[in-house]
Amino acid sequence: MRSKLNEWVDQIPQFHELPAVEQIIRLVYFHTVEEKRETISRAELERYFELIDLPTPPNLPQLLAYLCGRGNRLITKAGEYSLRREVRQRIEDELNKIGGIAAPPKIGPAPAFEFPGRTFTDRKVQILLDEARKCYANQCWNACGILMRIILERALDSVDPRIKAAGGLKDRLNVGISITGLFSKTIVDTLRELKSAKLVGDIAAHHSHIVLDKHDVDLVAPSLKMLLKEIATI
Repeated sequence: MRSKLNEWVDQIPQFHELPAVEQIIRLVYFHTVEEKRETISRAELERYFELIDLPTPPNLPQLLAYLCGRGNRLITKAGEYSLRREVRQRIEDELNKIGGIAAPPKIGPAPAFEFPGRTFTDRKVQILLDEARKCYANQCWNACGILMRIILERALDSVDPRIKAAGGLKDRLNVGISITGLFSKTIVDTLRELKSAKLVGDIAAHHSHIVLDKHDVDLVAPSLKMLLKEIATI
């Protein structure tokens, strides 16, 4: 273990000079990713510091509490710790760069935001869809979530004054579902599914800790596309 850990640490430039919080998250990464463990305990962290010949930070409990709270880099459960997904990805990118591994190609445009041959009469919807495509291609998932919510609300407003008069997106969806003949049966079912578009938009805009990922966007985008295909008033 000592040899493997030290070899791994040695590939990180000036690891021993990093701030303690940065050393901690990299050691958590080693344990949970390289060693394929789900979580790490405080005692295991202390052992790792010993193995790499570094003194354990005297304020380790406070640092762990900070990283799980305001530092927003660790998740704690039953006294064990793991990395937040975005922190794990950052360290993976860092290690890939150090190892000379080319970064994975950016994701291409999302088919869910493509409407070949169609020009939307609502110029703002057209612009927002263009921006959503760019955000998707650059993996800006939270921006995608917010844009999808805006596009959905604007599209529904164009269908019927009764929908536009509703209080918020949730109410607009419920009105669209309740008015017989306004949408086809399949699209009414789609409206029920699109309540998740409100959720991802609200999380992206307002939640203090949760961030969206590709999977969250991909759950919503196809339903949004089907609705936009049905609506001819935008």
